[in-house]
Amino acid sequence: MSITLILLLVFLGVVTGFYSGLIGTGGNIIVIPAIDILFVYFEVAPHDSVKLIIAHSLFVTVFLGFSVSFKQYRIGNFHLKEVLLIGIPGMLTAFGITELIKAGNWYDKNYFDLVFLFLMILLAVRMLFFKAKVNTDPSNPSNQPKKKLLAGAGLLTGCVTSLSGLGGGVILIPFLTDVVKKPITKASSISIGVITLLAIAVSSSYLLFTKADSIPSVLPYQTGYISIPLVIPILVGVFLSTSFGVKVAQKTDPKKLRIIFGVIILVIIAKMLHSLLW
Repeated sequence: MSITLILLLVFLGVVTGFYSGLIGTGGNIIVIPAIDILFVYFEVAPHDSVKLIIAHSLFVTVFLGFSVSFKQYRIGNFHLKEVLLIGIPGMLTAFGITELIKAGNWYDKNYFDLVFLFLMILLAVRMLFFKAKVNTDPSNPSNQPKKKLLAGAGLLTGCVTSLSGLGGGVILIPFLTDVVKKPITKASSISIGVITLLAIAVSSSYLLFTKADSIPSVLPYQTGYISIPLVIPILVGVFLSTSFGVKVAQKTDPKKLRIIFGVIILVIIAKMLHSLLW
């Protein structure tokens, strides 16, 4: 690995950490396209890249999520009950589907790109053109989300996470703001907490392997599907910038956060369309 590549990975981590602290989606929508380009540099075959992309994206998210959640806890904006009610069911589906993906080659790069693109378009439309109605009376029992509803959201989020590597913020933030009527700052905090749990489940699956597993060894010092030397510079950048992202989020108008979120997604959609068409 060259010095230039290491510095670029650190910069990727800085951007990802700031964005995750600001929006609360885990930063995967930035990491995934960047890693996709990186694997072209390492000449990773398309049929191998899907598992490697998801594995690296969510392995980074484990540490990123802990960092952001800790910052949220320090400013009094961490909500453990909701995180566990959504996250534990989500871990079950995320781990189970990941094992199915590992077991064969049915989930190839074209399917992955289409799933990723569909979720990005859906999220961009939602964040740019639909305004959430915030719960104005959270003390009213009729306004409190039922446990089954939260668990169901967790199961769905686990599926999306394992198939897209996005961490689930694309499902959770609209769900928490529109269905559960949470303010976007609280929704973002719950989202990143849940994303951390899901990332642990998926990353554990991609790190575990047996002698019978056929794993492509195409990256430096690869363990399972994850190359630790590629991840470490990204994590350094993440830890340098997440705190700043959280502080900026607390001072920024929620409307502006939604616009920032939407614009970044549109840029990524353009990149994915370019990859699919050319």
